[in-house]
Amino acid sequence: MNAPLRQVAYERFKSRLFDRTLSPGSFVTQRELCEVLGSPMGAVREALKRLEAEGLINLLAQRGVQIADINVRFINEAFQFRLVIEQAAARRMARAPKTKHLEKLRERTLDLKHRAIEAPGHDDDLMAEGLEVDLDLHVALVANFQNSLITDTHQAIEDRVRLIRLNGSYDIARLAVAMDEHLDILSALLAGDEDASVSALKAHLTTSWRRALGEDEVGL
Repeated sequence: MNAPLRQVAYERFKSRLFDRTLSPGSFVTQRELCEVLGSPMGAVREALKRLEAEGLINLLAQRGVQIADINVRFINEAFQFRLVIEQAAARRMARAPKTKHLEKLRERTLDLKHRAIEAPGHDDDLMAEGLEVDLDLHVALVANFQNSLITDTHQAIEDRVRLIRLNGSYDIARLAVAMDEHLDILSALLAGDEDASVSALKAHLTTSWRRALGEDEVGL
């Protein structure tokens, strides 16, 4: 199997998932996926193995491919993992802050917060930019481990979180609040305060977790 074809099918699947062409919980056949992705059967089958390992699909005998269902277990597993890994990452970053990168990220975050506050209503471009800025902080924290296994696993979890967000009630108002929470994290990191960094990150992730569940009770 040509590795690039596998990768193309894999990336196209995620694109179709994130643009909502493929709906969470729905069933599709492998042949239908070939048509949707514009990829050959062999490449799609290889891509599906990776996607199943990452929890984005389930391969079911006689039923085909089920797109991951965004249920309580799906949400809890994603946020439990993030809390464990990212708190350790925040503590590590606070010990030796990457000042230039963090200051640049703080400037982008502050600018986005102000624009979100002033936005008159829903703005797809602003929301997309907000997702990018949000992810940049979390990715930077985990990348600081310089451990490819942790980074790759975290990326798979971030894909789950992105799917959760796209199918939730995330809006401009929440974006402004999230950026404010990020500013608290960034300020603590730049100050080199390990405990404050972990506390601010935990508060941010816990709020996001509860919002994803649509309730206040989270099994911490």
